[in-house]
Amino acid sequence: MFHDISYYKPDLHDCINRVRDFFSLEPGAPQALIYTFPSVLTLRGPALNQYDFEHDMQSYLDDYLEYQAQLMEIRLGIEDDWILSVVPYMGIGEFSAFVAGEIEFGEDTSWAAPVINEKSDLETLCLDPNNKWFRKLNEATRYMVRKIAPYRIPLGRGYYSPLDLAWALRGEAIYMDFYEDPQFVHNLMEFALSATEWFARAQAAEIFAPDVVHELSAWHCGPNRVAVSEDISSLISPSHYAQYGAPYTQRLFDSFGIGEVHCHSAGPHVVPEFLKLKRVRQIQIVADPNTRRPVEILADLMDKNPELFGKSPDVPVIAVDASPQEAVDYYDLSRQTRIVFSVVTENAEEARHAVDIFRAKQKQC
Repeated sequence: MFHDISYYKPDLHDCINRVRDFFSLEPGAPQALIYTFPSVLTLRGPALNQYDFEHDMQSYLDDYLEYQAQLMEIRLGIEDDWILSVVPYMGIGEFSAFVAGEIEFGEDTSWAAPVINEKSDLETLCLDPNNKWFRKLNEATRYMVRKIAPYRIPLGRGYYSPLDLAWALRGEAIYMDFYEDPQFVHNLMEFALSATEWFARAQAAEIFAPDVVHELSAWHCGPNRVAVSEDISSLISPSHYAQYGAPYTQRLFDSFGIGEVHCHSAGPHVVPEFLKLKRVRQIQIVADPNTRRPVEILADLMDKNPELFGKSPDVPVIAVDASPQEAVDYYDLSRQTRIVFSVVTENAEEARHAVDIFRAKQKQC
């Protein structure tokens, strides 16, 4: 199914050096990186609702790994800065069901209904190692890691932030709770913080088990690094995020040592709050439909908040979705802060072209 990672990435050694120099701010490091993701629109993964996750999860995992192997084959000859990885995917239901609830699978995603319908329901929740989905998700990670480790392919893993998990457990009612019962929200956030760290450490134990760990295992995640989504922040004010989200995400990052934030272009108003967090390695802004482009958002933020950007270990790398041309047109932003341009294309040929014009721009700078 898989080959050694060097088969897919013949320039692996040079790529590793570029990226390490970039993140560690070595003299002469590139000002910006380019990641490309071809065939996202032309090759779909297996339909989730065609599998029996209760009794035969392995069938899905085998088909999903085959799909990942196909994606890697398509990437042959693309000399970008992305280190290939496998990222588990069972939809968004998995991000809260390890606490409580059941997962409903659709074709291309999944859901878990809120379980805190009354505020008193919070007192009934606990972190149970015998929870069905907690066990299954750890088993799934263990299975995938053992399938890809012999080929030196790392596994990438992210989680809901404490605020996103609190929303998943409470549902839309949390937006009224912000105003009506702040103390309840803080109690919920304390629980969500504990749950996030508990699950992330359990997953890390599988990813970095002594019999499967290799030199690239920690490339996209690690026992001392945690990546979280702050998607719900798009729907709240910066002041609410500063009150209810930031303190708990900060404690999570402090506990692990370093963190990464994923957010969306629908919520540019909260990005300055992410930049105020400490121990942040990277902030990723992905593109939503019918919103401003992430590169435009970044340019605007840098113009309005120049004090939040720069090139030092205390300032996170900013990763933005971009078209091939946008990665060139907005390249000069990297003079002010470190940027990763994440270019999604319909096919490998377009991805190779994106790398070619990006490298040409780098040489000019």
